[in-house]
Amino acid sequence: MEQAGKKKDTVYFPDDGSSRITVNISKCRKCSYCIQICPAKAIKLGRDSIKIFPERCIFCGSCITACPQQAIGYESALENVKGLLSGNEKTIACIDPAFPVMHDIGSARQFVTALKHAGFKEVWEGAFGAELISQRYRTLLTDGTDKTLISSFCPVVVFYIQKYLTQLIPYIAPVVSPMIAIGRVARAIKGADWKIIYITPCLAHIKEMSAPEVAGAIDDVITFRDVRQLLDSRGIQSSTLAETDFDGPRPFLGRVISVVGGLYRSTGAHFDILMDEITGTYGHRRVIGALKQLASGRIKAKFFDFVYCSGCVDGPFTDTELSVLGRRQLVIRYAKDEMSRQDVSKVIAELDSFEYIDLHRNFLNMEERLPTPTEEEIRAILKKIDKLPPNRNMDCRACGYPTCRDKAIAVVQGIAEAEYCLPYLLEQSKKIYQQLKKSHNQLKISHQELEQAQAHLLRTEKLASIGQLSAGVAHEINNPLGTIMIYAHLLLKGMDKDDPRREDLELIIGEANRAKEIVQGLLSFARETKLRQGQMSVSDLLEDVLSLVVNQSLFHNIKIEKSFVQDMPTIVADETKLKQVFLNIILNAAQAMEGSGKLTISTIIDKKHIKVKIQDTGPGIPPENMGKLFSPFFTTKEKGTGLGLAISYGIVERHGGKIDVDSELGKGSTFIISLPISTNEEDAKAERHLNRLSFQNKITGRKNYGQKN
Repeated sequence: MEQAGKKKDTVYFPDDGSSRITVNISKCRKCSYCIQICPAKAIKLGRDSIKIFPERCIFCGSCITACPQQAIGYESALENVKGLLSGNEKTIACIDPAFPVMHDIGSARQFVTALKHAGFKEVWEGAFGAELISQRYRTLLTDGTDKTLISSFCPVVVFYIQKYLTQLIPYIAPVVSPMIAIGRVARAIKGADWKIIYITPCLAHIKEMSAPEVAGAIDDVITFRDVRQLLDSRGIQSSTLAETDFDGPRPFLGRVISVVGGLYRSTGAHFDILMDEITGTYGHRRVIGALKQLASGRIKAKFFDFVYCSGCVDGPFTDTELSVLGRRQLVIRYAKDEMSRQDVSKVIAELDSFEYIDLHRNFLNMEERLPTPTEEEIRAILKKIDKLPPNRNMDCRACGYPTCRDKAIAVVQGIAEAEYCLPYLLEQSKKIYQQLKKSHNQLKISHQELEQAQAHLLRTEKLASIGQLSAGVAHEINNPLGTIMIYAHLLLKGMDKDDPRREDLELIIGEANRAKEIVQGLLSFARETKLRQGQMSVSDLLEDVLSLVVNQSLFHNIKIEKSFVQDMPTIVADETKLKQVFLNIILNAAQAMEGSGKLTISTIIDKKHIKVKIQDTGPGIPPENMGKLFSPFFTTKEKGTGLGLAISYGIVERHGGKIDVDSELGKGSTFIISLPISTNEEDAKAERHLNRLSFQNKITGRKNYGQKN
């Protein structure tokens, strides 16, 4: 993320060639953790990844170090610096006073040697800049005025005041930071042709370098992390090198400025802490809270020393496993060791020689004030994300904001999206799931109905086609069959009773009669004879059918159970035709049970239909035969014509009903005949007419389609 040059999966903020924060969109998981820890409300959760508002950013680096996916980074100047070093430019490396925290790379002077091996001509201690500004702070603190001063040492704190607490700008000490101070010293001593590179653990120094009030003091800024990459890329191991002394002027107590309280300690001033003449704090929550209280007048002091991190030793790019306390001890140990080798009088004399260096700074107003939403606007957003009434506020912080109200305010201000609320998204997902589930069920039902309709249409078309064929076949067979029967009877009449040929003629006549029955069946199937309809009771009709078969030998060992609905409404139907249907199905059931079993006949009223269920305990119908049941000429009987069920199907269909079959091998079969309920014959005629029209329209549509295509 820190390497120069654009990457396809990287978004730059801003995209104008300046110091930029970067976001790797392929790594970002939109967890909103960065939003939670950002003190400047500079991050917005977008559709693909987070979006950073550079104008609002205070460059604290908290989002970079906190991101669990390491998706947030910065555009480093390391490649630029490598170019300077490779080009043999005259370069000075000014090292931040916090550098002893990089204890794993060797001693301080081995580090100097390593940097020179990397290509730097000189290596200076940045702490000398701290030494100079400490003198200036001592002057300000002892000038006898009561004016409140806020240290300008930490650039993050300065940026926050410049953007969000502009009323405190007059109280910022008019002094440059140690980085700018050492840069101006190096520029004054070495000249404009030297390149001054500051090495820091702080992201804000990268942005501070280009501030218009101090521009030109530093040419480039790289981090401790960048330096490690530089040495690694060139195979330089500091701990194996000889020691080399620092170049440039040497600091003294300014070396401790990177620890909390180090600035005031290095001034040498003496104020009574118990008299509230000096105070300070560190950590972004404490610092921002104190700044807001200072702006409101709730706290007062002579001098406020605010450090955003836990001192510079806790900068975002220290990259060490040591605790802050451990890092602090490393810096103090180094400072004590170096000061013990120095002559204080020489240090003071050297400091005095740089009195001409301009350490003054004014601070620009960079106010980033967000609009103040009205109560109506806030409530509108809360209502949108289902957080009204107030007792629905969960304040779960999943969005990055401490309360639902804060989130609503941010939405109105344009720095957040209303939709990115976890409970809201979960609730919406639940609703969408329920809708999809409902749609799925409806689609499933529609699909089943469509399949049934298609099967019905196919069966109807098939029956119509077979019916036409059957009518033609029956007509052609009927005439020669009649001739055969006439002459067979004439021959039989003229034969003696003991003629051996008589048996053959009787067989011919018997088979001819059987053929005649088949022909009659074909004609019954093919011809749509007019229905003789009238009001009738289904229960009475079933009783009549049962009375016809109950005494037949086939039913002697069959137990018949009846369950008819009382006071069942009548229907308008052709009694003879329906008797044919019920008789055919009941006989088939008895034959399937081979004259032994249980036959259950029941009626059910279902909305606009009467359903007749005829259930047997036979062997059941094999699955492969289920789709053929109503096909003409399909039969499993030795002497069956295969027309009974096909004719029955046609009769029921002409009555506006349908036949369904349910069967399980080894348990039996159930035929369900559904017939429409009608209060009068006219209603029945209307329903049959509509069914017939629907069927004709389907046939016509198919024909038209075939003609067009």
